[in-house]
Amino acid sequence: MSSTPTAARALLEPAIAVVYLTLWTVAEIGRISDPLGLSMMIVIAIAIALGRIRPLASLCIVGLLLLLQLATVMQPPESTTWPAYFGIMIVIFLVARHGSGRLPWVALALGIPIAAIIAFLMVIPSWVSPSGWTSWTGQGRDTSGVDEAFVVAALVAFGLYAGAWAAGVALRVYIVQQRSNALLNQTSAELGRAENELTLVKERDRIAREVHDVLAHSLSVVIAQADGARFISAAKPDATRAALEAISDAARSSLIDVRTFIEGLREESGDEPQPTLSDLEALIARVEAAGLDVEVQNFGPAKSMTPAQQLALFRIVQECLTNALRHAGRAAPTRISFDWRGPGLALTVSSRCDSERRPVDDLPGVPAPTGTGHGIRGMKDRARLAGGWLTAGASDGPDAEFLVTVFLPTGADAIEPRSPLAELTA
Repeated sequence: MSSTPTAARALLEPAIAVVYLTLWTVAEIGRISDPLGLSMMIVIAIAIALGRIRPLASLCIVGLLLLLQLATVMQPPESTTWPAYFGIMIVIFLVARHGSGRLPWVALALGIPIAAIIAFLMVIPSWVSPSGWTSWTGQGRDTSGVDEAFVVAALVAFGLYAGAWAAGVALRVYIVQQRSNALLNQTSAELGRAENELTLVKERDRIAREVHDVLAHSLSVVIAQADGARFISAAKPDATRAALEAISDAARSSLIDVRTFIEGLREESGDEPQPTLSDLEALIARVEAAGLDVEVQNFGPAKSMTPAQQLALFRIVQECLTNALRHAGRAAPTRISFDWRGPGLALTVSSRCDSERRPVDDLPGVPAPTGTGHGIRGMKDRARLAGGWLTAGASDGPDAEFLVTVFLPTGADAIEPRSPLAELTA
């Protein structure tokens, strides 16, 4: 697909040469009796055609043309053919555009002698053109003003020559810059793809590491307990029952952690530290500072919860408090109850509507829930993934309250009684 544009570009200069020679042939019909009268145009057309593939040869052809005209081997320009020299400007443009190494600078340096020769051939009366410039104006052999005419012709010729050279160099620089930008964009795209692949590899490693951390300990406990129960089942049935309960707890805890972790891959970054029970105190303090009246009740000693369950509990409480601010108002009393006395944590959050209402988005210091699971549906999903359940709804009556009830299973071992959660009610 890319060979077609390249071939078309290679034919551009020969096409220009054909057009150049055709126009001059049409222009000189009836004025040139000798076919050699078009020799200058033919030579310049050849130089144009070779400008892309052989820029050095094109420059040499131009120089040889002018030398042969000085030596009267080729016909010099006349009053109607001197504009053919504009073809030399096309050649210089191509040499500056396609020449490599020092060739463009050599071409620029040759501009001075080339301009001087062109001015000499056009203006100065000599063995080449006895009448010179004056023959074009009908002044015969009048040589007055020849010096001024030569200087003007040389300066104009060199100005056109330098302008064509500068245009070729500018186009060359522009194309090189465009190619460099394209290469840079391609390299950036490749680096971006490589970075994405590296990120995916790192993410796979992180997932493998997380799954290993979640399952390795629990499965080791399950295996040890299962082997022990198998050997002592007949002699000690009570010990067997305890071992089976331990296996059940370990398996359930691992299942909760894995399900929550996999769900979290869709909504959590995974690289940031996740909130735990110890962060609830700061969360409630920030909400109280925003104007919400929060009452916390804690029944029984707090028990151990897995990191996944602690994250789910934090997000649920955060969502409840945010909804209380958003829907009930900043002065609406809210009550949070942590009941650890059963086989798990029973959490209730109730809020009563108040006449003073202010949108939560206007309250400074109140953190908005993160992730994609906002609202009651998101809280239910979090509770379910943590192994529990959640209900939410408004109560009937004049003192209508919105009540959220959550149950999350916990382990048998209690944590320190003076944990941050216990200090909320101290």
